[in-house]
Amino acid sequence: MTLHSALKSGLEELNAGLVSHEQWLYMAVQDIRLRYRRSMIGPWWVTISTGVMVMMLGFLWSHIFSTDLQNYLPFFAVGFVLWGWMSGQVLDAAGGFFQFQGIIKQVKLPFPIFVLRLNVRQCIVLLHNSIIIALVLLFMGKEFSLVSLMAVPNLILIQLNLTLLSIVITIFCTRYQDMTQVVNVGTQIAFFFTPILWQEETLKDRTYLAEMNPVYHWIEMVRSPLLGRLPTMNDYIWSIASLILLLGLAAYYLGRYRSRIAYWL
Repeated sequence: MTLHSALKSGLEELNAGLVSHEQWLYMAVQDIRLRYRRSMIGPWWVTISTGVMVMMLGFLWSHIFSTDLQNYLPFFAVGFVLWGWMSGQVLDAAGGFFQFQGIIKQVKLPFPIFVLRLNVRQCIVLLHNSIIIALVLLFMGKEFSLVSLMAVPNLILIQLNLTLLSIVITIFCTRYQDMTQVVNVGTQIAFFFTPILWQEETLKDRTYLAEMNPVYHWIEMVRSPLLGRLPTMNDYIWSIASLILLLGLAAYYLGRYRSRIAYWL
């Protein structure tokens, strides 16, 4: 299969998955309902535990770094909630197709449906956890403005990046099952290399270490508007460039290997 035919076939598969939005939306909602069917408050338990962690770690690390709590806590809260959303999708993707191997082996469906199903589950959790961000910003006196609304389209842009990245990771980990552990460890390392616990200013003349991290720019695309400032041009360049790169990789992987996925499971 040539590169052109693989990309064309992969783009058709992506389009087929997006068009089938009724399926993956319904399945994602059902997954959440089944997961918390015996719980009184459902996914709000995740919100409560995340909120407690944000407050405790926010107070702790602001003292460790000797920074003003009023500036540090909103920075940390937004970054931590966004990281939970992003890492959740990556970790779900590492074992994505194995969860649905019974369906994949019996029914022919576009493979992006299964990835989108996992992504939507994390988006539902993010909607619940967004309450934490709103409360922290209000508690610390951060006002919402028109700039804050830019977080919505930027969030959609980052979600597109994450969906395409999830497709690449899912196919790769399906082919090489040992890579699931590599993804898990890599995600943990990325957390400490990304300005979430610490602020970029702490690097002083080595801020290029943060600037070379695409995850940092993805977070800043949403965090900056919520904190009342515009994302930088570098944030947009990295986010759009990664979208183009991941679109090419996801399309190629789908077009090249979709006929083999069922045999790998």
